Amino acid sequence: MGYLDHRFDPGTPAGQYVVERLGSRYFEKQPIQELALAAGVQRDQIFWEQKASQLWIDVLETAWKQQRLRLLFIAISQDAGADRIFQDLAAEPTDHEVVEIPPQSGQSQPVVAGAVAAVTEAVGAMFTAAVLWDDVPLIDRTDLRGHVQRMLGPGGRRALLVRGPSGAGKTHTRQFIRYVSENAVPPNGTKAKVSPVDAARRAGSPIDVRELADTVARFVVGEPAPNFDPTAQPQTVVWLFKDWLVAEVAAKGDIQDCWLVFDGFDRTTATAAALQLVMELAQSAAVRDLGPVRVIVLGYDDPLSEPDQALVEPLRHPGDDDVKAFIRAYATRAQGISPGADAVDAVFDELVSDGGPISDRLLVELGPSAFALCLDVFGALP
Repeated sequence: MGYLDHRFDPGTPAGQYVVERLGSRYFEKQPIQELALAAGVQRDQIFWEQKASQLWIDVLETAWKQQRLRLLFIAISQDAGADRIFQDLAAEPTDHEVVEIPPQSGQSQPVVAGAVAAVTEAVGAMFTAAVLWDDVPLIDRTDLRGHVQRMLGPGGRRALLVRGPSGAGKTHTRQFIRYVSENAVPPNGTKAKVSPVDAARRAGSPIDVRELADTVARFVVGEPAPNFDPTAQPQTVVWLFKDWLVAEVAAKGDIQDCWLVFDGFDRTTATAAALQLVMELAQSAAVRDLGPVRVIVLGYDDPLSEPDQALVEPLRHPGDDDVKAFIRAYATRAQGISPGADAVDAVFDELVSDGGPISDRLLVELGPSAFALCLDVFGALP
């Protein structure tokens, strides 16, 4: 088995490199479709009307699911102009965790390999953290961790919808994204900014579309939204603002990576036009019309109008095994060694004895309680 026999992950340094190299050579829909056809990939499962960098991610992931990833690279390798790396991948008989990335001028191969290994280790630790910073517990959320990882990098996804009722832990999404943004340095060397747009306290005084547009404009391009015709209908303002923002992002060209997190938006906290604008922005981001802007919608509850290419996380309540995994991860980080199953079970039993079954407890209480107990048993985190 080789690299192509494993699940393709666009969030790793190797995956990002592969996507960037493919996108730089095959950036039009027709040749990409021809390669997929040659490999026998079922093309009706791919959304073709998107930019090459995102399209290649979907093609590669679909090929892997259909067990045709190696066949796809064989088809690519037969192109006379294909990079040597794709020919090597197609012929690779052994197991590799990362693609061998050619060194830049002045760098030795061991230096590059060491750098890739270091980045891979750091990224892995960041996305599996049970405790964010030193005191914010994050139990489970496997889907969230994977989705946010897929949203990093120039070829990453651009929209995430998080479904779940009040109290299900949607706000933890904001904390995790902020944690990742503070610890992940993208290729341009600058950190992304996380801009939460919180309407949770607007019940009784819903945010309207003009106020929301102005807030978004200041976050994304650093200037207020235009003064649209005051007689224009709210739905018209939605389209006017969306078109203006897309044009501004394209004109500026070098705006900072931005994660817009819409939280608490529903019919009691926002007008119908404001809710429509949130979804229009998610759609525009998903198809990469907003450049490096990512849009995350917490509490999304309309499956019939999901934006194309948006990632979706249906929230679920943690189970017993998820809490035990949290206890094990905390102990390992605190003491430098993984605890035995008996030690984990003892702490878990005490947690249940003090507060009741895991399934009956709200996340707002469960996380801090588990953290406090682990702190008492295993000591403070280094």
